[in-house]
Amino acid sequence: MAFPEENKVVVERKEDGVIKVESVEPPAEEPKGTIEEITSSVRELARNFPESIGKLPGSIGAAIQNVLSTRDLNLSVSVSEDSLKSIEMLVEAGIFASRSEAAAFLIGEGIKAKQELFTQVTDKIDQIQKLKAELKTMTNG
Repeated sequence: MAFPEENKVVVERKEDGVIKVESVEPPAEEPKGTIEEITSSVRELARNFPESIGKLPGSIGAAIQNVLSTRDLNLSVSVSEDSLKSIEMLVEAGIFASRSEAAAFLIGEGIKAKQELFTQVTDKIDQIQKLKAELKTMTNG
């Protein structure tokens, strides 16, 4: 394979199952922005980021949208300092608009991750209710 000329970039791309290699001129370096331009760009990105969550690959975008659309009950909860820092990090990144939204998402994902535990607990609760009903029948009968 021949080496590209100095100041050229090698581009490999796959087309129709064939890898094509070519040398191209690198893009001209764009002038660096001022602090105000950079700050404005970051603010714009942060403002648009929540809208793009639904476009995230895989199920995370859908999971976030599902949590945000199904919240209708309130719950007060105390968390560790580390948990609060993680929740605030998600808000700061613009993934969630509030700590409440971030916490709701994390709780939902935790429940999904431990679904087997909840299935076992449900089975035990059903057994306990049957035993209580039997005891009630025995004492009233």
